[in-house]
Amino acid sequence: MRGLAGVSVGERRKGGYYALDVAVRKGAGGAWTFEHAGGAEKLVGEMLANLVDRNLGPAIGKAVVTLLVARRKELTDDGVEEREWLMLWEGPLKRALRSEELRPRVVNYVLPGMLKPSAECFRMFVQSLGLGEDGNIRSDEGLDLGALLCCLKAGKELGFVSKTSKAPVVRLHSDLVTPLLGHAFSHIRVSAFNLVVQSASITRAFTPGALSLLQAALPPLHAESDAEVRDLIIGGIRNLIERIACSSYASEKELKNLQQKLRSGNRPTPDDIRKMIQLDSRVSDAKDFCEWYIGLLETLLRPGSNYQRCITGLRALGFLIRSGVDASLTDRMFAALPGKGSIASNGEPFKKGLFKWPEFSKEMDIFRPEIKRVLLEAMFNPFEDVRVISAEVLQFDPKWDAGNVKSFLERGLQAMNDSGRARDSDGFARTVALIFDLSKRGDIAFAENDEMWGFKIGGDSSGLGVVQWILDVLEKEYIGVAAADFQRAVRERPIHGLFASLLLILETNGSSEEDAPAWKEMHEHIFKSCEEIWRLTKAPLCFDSPEGHVPVDFDEEDEDMTTQTVMSYSWRAVKESSSLLGAILGKASFSSLSPTDFERGGKLLLQQLADIRHRGAFSSVSPSFVALCTRCFKSSDSVLQELPRTWLCRNLDLIMEKSNAITRRSAGLPYLIMGVLASETDPARPLLSTTFARFVEIATMPASARQNGEKIDLPQVHALNCLKFLFTDARVSQVVVPFMGKGLELAVSCFGSEIWAIRNCGVMLFTALTNRLFGLRKSRNDYSSGITTRSFFEKFVGVRTVLLKNLQEKVGALEDGDAVSVEMVYPALSLIARMEVDPEYDGMEDFRAPIEQCMRSRIWKVREMAARAFAALVGPRQVVDTIAGLMKVGAEKQNVLHGNLCTIRALLERRVRQAVQDELEVGEVWRRIAEVFEGRFGELVETNACAVTKAVVLQLLKSHAENLNTNLGLRNRFELYLNHNRTEELATSSAVGRSLLKEHLVAFTLTFQPSKAEDLLNNADEEILLYTINHILSLPKSPLLPTKRIWEIATLHPWNLLRATALTLLHRSPPSSPSEEDFKTILTLLQSPLTEPIKEAALALLGPIVSALPAESRSNALHTLLGELVKAADEDEPYTTRTAALSSLSSLAPLLQLKPGVDEALIPAYSLVYDLLNDDDDDIRLSAASLAQQILRSEILLLPLTAAEKLVLSLPRYFPGSTVLLKTAISRITGDVTAVESWEKATKRDTILFQREKQNLWVDAVGVVEVWGMVAELVLARGVGKEEVEGLREWVEEGRRLVAEREKVDGSVEVTGGWGREEEVVAFLARVRVAARVVGMV
Repeated sequence: MRGLAGVSVGERRKGGYYALDVAVRKGAGGAWTFEHAGGAEKLVGEMLANLVDRNLGPAIGKAVVTLLVARRKELTDDGVEEREWLMLWEGPLKRALRSEELRPRVVNYVLPGMLKPSAECFRMFVQSLGLGEDGNIRSDEGLDLGALLCCLKAGKELGFVSKTSKAPVVRLHSDLVTPLLGHAFSHIRVSAFNLVVQSASITRAFTPGALSLLQAALPPLHAESDAEVRDLIIGGIRNLIERIACSSYASEKELKNLQQKLRSGNRPTPDDIRKMIQLDSRVSDAKDFCEWYIGLLETLLRPGSNYQRCITGLRALGFLIRSGVDASLTDRMFAALPGKGSIASNGEPFKKGLFKWPEFSKEMDIFRPEIKRVLLEAMFNPFEDVRVISAEVLQFDPKWDAGNVKSFLERGLQAMNDSGRARDSDGFARTVALIFDLSKRGDIAFAENDEMWGFKIGGDSSGLGVVQWILDVLEKEYIGVAAADFQRAVRERPIHGLFASLLLILETNGSSEEDAPAWKEMHEHIFKSCEEIWRLTKAPLCFDSPEGHVPVDFDEEDEDMTTQTVMSYSWRAVKESSSLLGAILGKASFSSLSPTDFERGGKLLLQQLADIRHRGAFSSVSPSFVALCTRCFKSSDSVLQELPRTWLCRNLDLIMEKSNAITRRSAGLPYLIMGVLASETDPARPLLSTTFARFVEIATMPASARQNGEKIDLPQVHALNCLKFLFTDARVSQVVVPFMGKGLELAVSCFGSEIWAIRNCGVMLFTALTNRLFGLRKSRNDYSSGITTRSFFEKFVGVRTVLLKNLQEKVGALEDGDAVSVEMVYPALSLIARMEVDPEYDGMEDFRAPIEQCMRSRIWKVREMAARAFAALVGPRQVVDTIAGLMKVGAEKQNVLHGNLCTIRALLERRVRQAVQDELEVGEVWRRIAEVFEGRFGELVETNACAVTKAVVLQLLKSHAENLNTNLGLRNRFELYLNHNRTEELATSSAVGRSLLKEHLVAFTLTFQPSKAEDLLNNADEEILLYTINHILSLPKSPLLPTKRIWEIATLHPWNLLRATALTLLHRSPPSSPSEEDFKTILTLLQSPLTEPIKEAALALLGPIVSALPAESRSNALHTLLGELVKAADEDEPYTTRTAALSSLSSLAPLLQLKPGVDEALIPAYSLVYDLLNDDDDDIRLSAASLAQQILRSEILLLPLTAAEKLVLSLPRYFPGSTVLLKTAISRITGDVTAVESWEKATKRDTILFQREKQNLWVDAVGVVEVWGMVAELVLARGVGKEEVEGLREWVEEGRRLVAEREKVDGSVEVTGGWGREEEVVAFLARVRVAARVVGMV
């Protein structure tokens, strides 16, 4: 039983938990188990801590609940109070709930079962987490919001929690959740949201207050920046919609029953009347909420909304449609699903995801014109996810007008031609695919004579008329233009959108058997188009340096025509055309294809992969070749089955034929070969085996070095590159495992080649294999893994032989500086360094001598890597003795000493922790290590003249100060050493490594004697000053510093780097009583900076200085500083500059607190805080939220979006009737420019292919205008600002005139997909609309 309760749990074995669960159930008992496992708190804590392994979650949850429930029964039988049972698990559960990593698994697997047995214990536990007796949150040290909300949610599901007085255990205060829904920490607001949404009964209706709360909370929750949090929010929205549906349906059903009762002649009682009114109100509230939510989703999808809002809104809209809230969509929605979306439950079919709704679902209209417009325009969104999901959602709409659809398609085609950008081309392609589906379904029908761009479109119900129209436009308009004038095609006819539209149609619909003859003809047209576009684009793509290819007739004066635009046109055309070809050959019905089509398509794809030099192009062609090979292998036609084998033989021949072209990782050759191997269907993988053997044969062919500069053939390079590709391709990750040993042998053998290209490819193959075996390193210095030396070398016997042989042969040449030897030895040592020691394995003794020889090498990096490798030879029990032996080397052999010290560092990092776990006496290992350092401190530090080795010793002592400081003798040696001015000895130390010694001597000094900081800062050596300041900045808390000396360094020292770091340190410890002259000094550094770091550090420092200035001299300085901060916080400024501005502004927090009588001069500061709360960077927004918390004097840290709105809408209350605030609000509404300037900026035509992305993709421009419009209205309500209102009125009139003039030329701004869909135009229209509302011109 001890093994079950202790060892198995500690080793995280799933079987141990199941065995423990069974044993307790069979009578072992909780008391006995806890006694033999070292106590309840210890055992429960270990079990919960082991939830870090998600695979153990169910087993641990079941075992720990069974154990605690059994112990509770024992205590209850003995008459013990519930408090005693709670004490067994209260501490461990709290610790687990406070862990970000453990909390989700605790909630899923442990919490419900642990809380369920005792409602009283639940009450006591949540109160210990911070819930007050009144049902609100207590502000004390025990408060843990995340853990509390998780427990309240679980308790609510168990029926322990309610907001009404009927709750059996815990009654929540109505205001508890409101602020938490806008909390800055995602796990708290998600938990709060789930707490509102969840209920023990799915039919329990939301109160009007709860619905109002949700309406306030949902908009910012739809703008989550973290993808995982968005998934949690979407899950909560699903639960919300389900509960609204079920509760409103249940209310309506109950209402109908009451009405039926009354119609039967029964006289209604007052309770019946009240109940009917209540039920009707619930149904009405549910309907109103659904209408509001649909409207919210429409605003989330408007042009200019950021990715987070769009994607969350689309996902929520899709779920809302599938829920059945719009009854008119139900049949259409499930018709396309297998079995029409029905699944069986107890023999009864029902629609998966469809809920029962009240009668109002028949009146709901999700696809209202506003929603349909934003969805159609979302197909041209810059983000692919948004385009994909919007097209999928539009499939559910059954109501379409052929004329409107045709006009939208024409506008999409024009947009694609104008810009050639991916979003416009993809949007056009998705529009065509949508029209094809609508035509096929019969939702739209084009007339026989309908034309677009001069070509007939439509005319039948199969959708083939749409396909034929695309082919006509493709062949006669686009390819025809490209053949006649390639540069014009690049500028005006981006062809990839047309290929993409055909691809989308074929991927989703395929070619049906009944239309096979028509499709066969169309396939022929597509083949010809693909071949022709390859002929036209081959030159730039196959050029040795594709990005620099210049066409023969290139016009250098044409600004729209660059090598970049030519390359983009070419590779996108080949990408989409080859994908289309792959879709046809991989999915089209055999009746619409012939065997020659497969040969023809294969020939084209092979040529592209063999000749293309543009990586993006040949990597995009590869999937099509794989699809073709897969189709051939799976075919019952023996001729087709043989094609991939023929291609593979041809591809292997190419390795020899192209042996003189070894650039770009062998270009498309690996893709050619992997295309066949990845699609091989025979489980024995004969092609893989023979191909691997051929690779090894080619790679091991002898290669002669270059003679007299002549170019040599190196097929070995291609073979090695193909092998690397083979071992890193996920499609064959499992089947190549048997070949990894031979691959490692080959890679290691290449280290000794005389030819650099072969050595380089060998290293790349070696790196790929080691990453595959050991996993990617988490950091540069991370060499840990779970593979021991025994398990590795017993699995790859041949690798050991080759590795040892090469090491023994090449180590001797290291001292001669042989570069080839270094290139061989270093990766071999890195391989051994990745392994963990197996003390019982004696196969590593042969490696000891060459590794020790490498530790003595004169090459620094070789010594360091050998040190890491040596750690694989030392077990935990030998580590202390090994360290003692390594420390015996004297200072006269510095290379040897340095190698030994590096080895000690590796052993301290990787092996000592294991030794500590095995020690018999606590602290024994570190005591012995400290004694070793104490004994050698004099020779290795005090009298050592080598700066490098002395620095390494000091680094070791500093890095492990916490463990070594317990040794009194060693600590005394440190104090004696540091009591002398040790910086003087730097002049006598070796010149090599002197700077390194300064750095580690400073760190050592400040670690063991922090009081020496002032002495170090008064040192004349500028490097010591720099290292001192940097070390102080790295500390969580600065020691007492000489501010005057730091000020002198920051303002007068000639070294700019030192000045910048000193300014940064001053920001942490600013002058307590600065003067106006001090402000001007730092302002000069800001306005006339010597370097950018000085500018940013000065900007950050100005905030604390202004905050500490006397009140009578602060006004002008504050005004000047705010002007500088506004410029520095602009979205076009780099992140570091914006961060410095925020840091400076945060220092003014005490001055910025909103309270009666606050200075009107601070309004620009609040406007700036609002901008920072809408910054593009998450970290800046969160830091700005912390500042807003201080300004608003809020008890909790608010979500930046919530904080921004709350801050701005608070301003009119503290500045009633303020003209300054009104002017600020108006400038934010108008953009602080005239209507004409704003209009010109919004409508400026930009068709540059590679458009410069706006810097702030987060901010909602329309939302900003809306909220400042509310501020202006609140100020104007005080009866002020007549002059400002008149100016704004003129701005609105001018804006409306400009819009009207444009509409006369280009049609209504409301036309879907028209000129009004551009983000800047939408923002301008919002400015006009909000400004008109403010001045009463609506």
